[in-house]
Amino acid sequence: MVLRRLAGLALAAIALWLLWGGIHTVNVIVSRGSPLSDALLSPPTSLLRILGTFIAVLGGLLAAGGKRFGAVLSLIGVAVFVLLAASMVLSGADSSLWMDEAVFSGILVVLTGLLFTLPRT
Repeated sequence: MVLRRLAGLALAAIALWLLWGGIHTVNVIVSRGSPLSDALLSPPTSLLRILGTFIAVLGGLLAAGGKRFGAVLSLIGVAVFVLLAASMVLSGADSSLWMDEAVFSGILVVLTGLLFTLPRT
């Protein structure tokens, strides 16, 4: 039970840090004169990062609190974040642009796997 809570807290902390990074990037783009829609949707990587990490933070906090559906919610958020990394890789972007997302996707997948395998009790 303690290990599951720690996994939920670790997932929430990492996802919160990634969420902050996504929001900061959008703020920088908007402060340089681009509209918010361009910052989020052109390409949609910022939107995927913010949405996925926000859902993962909620799921990690629910799992850490021992609530139902925390693991499922974190799985949805992590799946969106993995979709972000996969879309960057498949679009042919330089590896320096997607390597961090790929590494953090692996870490988040492992933590989500722990949430599904460890008992909630």
